[in-house]
Amino acid sequence: MKQEELWADIRRTIETIDNAQNNFNHVTDPALIDYYSYTIKAASIRYQFLLRQAKCLDLAPGSW
Repeated sequence: MKQEELWADIRRTIETIDNAQNNFNHVTDPALIDYYSYTIKAASIRYQFLLRQAKCLDLAPGSW
């Protein structure tokens, strides 16, 4: 995976988490609460994975 692609993927994942958290805070339907909580969890796991990838490539957080 190229550096630019990795950082773009990290940024998209952060946006996914932020959007899901925002939506989670505004919904009342139990199904949507479940959906956004699972989305937050899945995206957080992906974010951790991507950060490990960046660390393995010895990329500094300031470069994204």
